[in-house]
Amino acid sequence: MSDSLITKKAIAAALKQVCREKPFDKISIADITAVCGLNRQTFYYHFQDKYELLSWIYYNENFSKITEDITFDNWDQKILEMLQIMEKEKWFYVNTLKEQEHTFESYLFEMAKALFSEAIARLDENNHLNDMEREFDAEFYAYGICGVIVSWTQSGMRIKPEVVAEHLRSLAKDTERIGYIRSQGII
Repeated sequence: MSDSLITKKAIAAALKQVCREKPFDKISIADITAVCGLNRQTFYYHFQDKYELLSWIYYNENFSKITEDITFDNWDQKILEMLQIMEKEKWFYVNTLKEQEHTFESYLFEMAKALFSEAIARLDENNHLNDMEREFDAEFYAYGICGVIVSWTQSGMRIKPEVVAEHLRSLAKDTERIGYIRSQGII
């Protein structure tokens, strides 16, 4: 592991620790560097600000892991993995999503939209939908998943990740059945 990556991980761990004590919007760079024992200059060498650090954590410690080899056939397991990662670091995600939900949501939205675009194309083998309809449908389902996960987090993750993932999988399966019925001209 490179020195730069080790430093970034130390800074990330410091932010997570400070998030247990302070709301994200009240955290300063001085708070973060005091915990990891680095100076401000080192922080700014690696990150422009705490928002870039937050984005780096979301992507490198969660989204990059779950988007690797994700398909429509295994997406529910990948969502479960993501929810479990979030639950393990509950205070960090609850705290940061309260203040910065759009950073997290934009990553999640892009991933979900790509998956649903793939699924809709697969289900619409007779090409009943035009490109605009496919895009609209994919965005609809992506926003739904994002909304559920953000709401789950902001409400304190009271429901187990396995239950949330199963509900999302069940909804997708129902949608898949409706899509198949529609593609056959039954409805």
